[in-house]
Amino acid sequence: MLVRQNGFSLVELIVMIVVLSVALTGVTIAINEAVKQSPKPLVQTRAMELAQAYLDEILAKRFDEFSGQGGIPRCDSIDNAAQTCSNTMGNEEGGSRSLFDDVDDYHGLNDTPPVLASGTSLANYGSYQVQITVGYNGSELGLTNRGAKRITVSVTTPLGNVVPVSAYRVNF
Repeated sequence: MLVRQNGFSLVELIVMIVVLSVALTGVTIAINEAVKQSPKPLVQTRAMELAQAYLDEILAKRFDEFSGQGGIPRCDSIDNAAQTCSNTMGNEEGGSRSLFDDVDDYHGLNDTPPVLASGTSLANYGSYQVQITVGYNGSELGLTNRGAKRITVSVTTPLGNVVPVSAYRVNF
């Protein structure tokens, strides 16, 4: 009488262990990559919110030092022939950001960490950096070069990514 034994041989067990270890390694690597990438959307969203906050502040200002409040009279216009638009980009007021009165005053601003115009630090943004450039770029819009200024807010995230956001302020 022949007795039949059920079960696995040693070779079958070793092959099964090897196959499972390779499969689990692949799954572990995939989960690890997903965990590493998980903060990126939050960091990118915060960078965009920060850039938008700075742009909102800047775009609320006059086009130029020699433009009237509300844009009338415009610099470089027939109505304001005595005043040409300023060639100076940067802080002409020589004081704090609360004194900035036109968009080009923000040129060269570098905030690390970012702060509000009042000087108040922004919570949860301590490791972000904001750099602003402003320049005449009306030709990009089909205007005279001095007809518009491009404002670029570049936010550097804690992960080292730079998020540039640009807007135009037109001389109207």
